[in-house]
Amino acid sequence: MGDIRQTNAGVIAKRLRTMGVRYAFGIPSGQILALIEACEACGVRFILVSHEMTAAFMADVVGRLTGVPGVALATLGPGATNLATGVGNALLDRSPCLIITGQVPSAQFGRRVQMHVDHQQLFRPLTKGSFLLAPGRIAETIDCAAALATAEPPGPVHLDLLEDFAVARARTERRARPRQAAPVRRRLRGVAAAVKALRRAKRPVAALGLSAARSGSGPRIQRFLEHHRIPFVTTMMGKGVVPESHPLHIGVVGRARHRWVEKFLADADLIVGIGYDPVEIGYEDWMPKLPLVHVDAEAVDADPRLVVAAELHGDIGTALESVAAAGLGPTAWDLEAIRRFRTRLAAGLRPASRRFQPWEVLDLLREWLPANGILACDVGAHTHIIATQWPVQDGTLLVSNGWSSMGYGIPAAMAAKLVRPRREVACVVGDGGFLMQAGEMATAARLGIRVVFVILRDESLSLIHAKQRRRGYRITGVELPARCPMPPPHYFGVPCLPARSAREFRTALAHARRRRGPVIIEAMVDGSRYAELLYG
Repeated sequence: MGDIRQTNAGVIAKRLRTMGVRYAFGIPSGQILALIEACEACGVRFILVSHEMTAAFMADVVGRLTGVPGVALATLGPGATNLATGVGNALLDRSPCLIITGQVPSAQFGRRVQMHVDHQQLFRPLTKGSFLLAPGRIAETIDCAAALATAEPPGPVHLDLLEDFAVARARTERRARPRQAAPVRRRLRGVAAAVKALRRAKRPVAALGLSAARSGSGPRIQRFLEHHRIPFVTTMMGKGVVPESHPLHIGVVGRARHRWVEKFLADADLIVGIGYDPVEIGYEDWMPKLPLVHVDAEAVDADPRLVVAAELHGDIGTALESVAAAGLGPTAWDLEAIRRFRTRLAAGLRPASRRFQPWEVLDLLREWLPANGILACDVGAHTHIIATQWPVQDGTLLVSNGWSSMGYGIPAAMAAKLVRPRREVACVVGDGGFLMQAGEMATAARLGIRVVFVILRDESLSLIHAKQRRRGYRITGVELPARCPMPPPHYFGVPCLPARSAREFRTALAHARRRRGPVIIEAMVDGSRYAELLYG
C-alpha cells in the first residue's frame, strides 16, 4: 500500500488538519476507509460512535464551541440518511460543520445500484451547500466549503466523495490563493428611525437571541442596556449574553412560566430585538402588540402584522453604539418591580411537593457544577424548566432549540468534554431521550471521558403528555413504564447510580466527582407538575 497521504483522501485530511480540525466522528464503511486512514495519518482522530446521528450532533457541538468546522463521516445510503437529523440541527442552530459522505465508484454513479441515492438532493435542504469532490480541485473545494460553513450565519456544508476518487493518487492542484470572505461593509441604515422609536418609548424591553450569543458583543450590549436602563429578556440560546444575575434581567421567553413573563411585558411599549433569530421562537409567539426595533446582521423575519418601527442591519455592537450616540436618556422602568418579579418567578418555578422534583435535581446539579462548567440538555419538558431556572455563563449551555431534536444531549456532552477537557461537563436527559441514545454510553466508556449523565426518569414523554392533557386528548403513546423499580448497575459499562431523593442525589454527585470516567445518575422524579410550569 502506498502513502495514503498522497491520495485524494490524503489531500482532504491534510486540509482538515491545516484548518484546525482535530476530530472526525462517524461509523466506518468500505467507501470511507481510505479517508479514515488518511485522517489518522494526518493527525485527525477518528472517533467511532454508535449511530451516525450522533456523529453529526458531535460535529455540530465542536463547531459551535470552537468556531472550527466540526467533521462527521458516513457511508453512502443509510449512513447518509442517518446523519440527516444531526445535520438539520447544525443548520437551524447555526453551527459550522463539514459533512462528508462516501459514494459509489464513478462507474456506478447515477446507476441503479446497491445503497446508491443522490446525496446532494438529500442534503441540499439541510445544508448551506452540497458539493461533489472532484480530482484536481479537492483542496480548493474543501477550503471553499469551510469558508461557507463559517460565514454568517454559520451552518453545515456537505461533501460527497466517490470511492475510487478517494484512493486515487492526488493530482497536482493549481495553488489557489486562500479564499476568505471579504468583510461586508454595509452602510448602517435605520439609526434615525431606531432613535426616534426609543425616544418615544418610556418602557422599552430588549430581547437577546442566538445571534447575539454568537456575536461576541456581550459587553457592548450590556453597556447599552445599562446606560439606558433597558430591561431584557432572552431566548434559551441567548442566555448568558448579559449575566442573568443583572438587575435588568426579566426572564426567558416561551419557556417555563412564560405566561408570567408575558404578563410582566404587558407594561412595555417597545421591543428591541438584539441579535434575535426567530428560528428559536418567533417574535409574534410572545410579544405584546407593540412596535419592534430589530438589530441584527439579518433582516427581520416575523408575522407581517407585526409593526416594525426600525431595522438596523450590520454588526450588533456597532449598531447599538450608533444608537447610543444620539444621547438617549434612561427609561421609566422601576428596577425594584423587576426584582420583585424575579423573586416571585424563582419561587413559582419550585412548587412544593413531598415527591422528588426535577427542579430539585437542577438546583443540586447547579450547585455541584462550577460556574464555567458546561451543561448539555436534551429536548423535553425538562428543557423548559432548565431555560428559566438554570443560570449560565455565556457559552456554557448546549441545547438543540432551532431544530429541537431529542437525542442531542448525550452527544453534545461528549463533544464538549473532548474540546473542553478541563471543564466539568454534565448532561440532563429525559428517559425518552436516553432511550434514543443509550447505545452511546458505549462511546462514552470507550472515550473514558468524565461526564455526568443525569436521567430524569419520570416514566413518560412528559412534554407530550402535558400537551395531550391540555388539549383534552387521550393519553396515548407517551408512557414509558420501567421494567424494574431500580436502574441496572451500569449501561454498557458506564456505572449507574439511583437517586430517589435530594439526599441520594447529593450522594451520587459526590461519588461522580471522585470518578475519572463517565457516570450515570438515574433520578427517579415526579413529572406531574410539568404541566403547571409549562402552562400555569
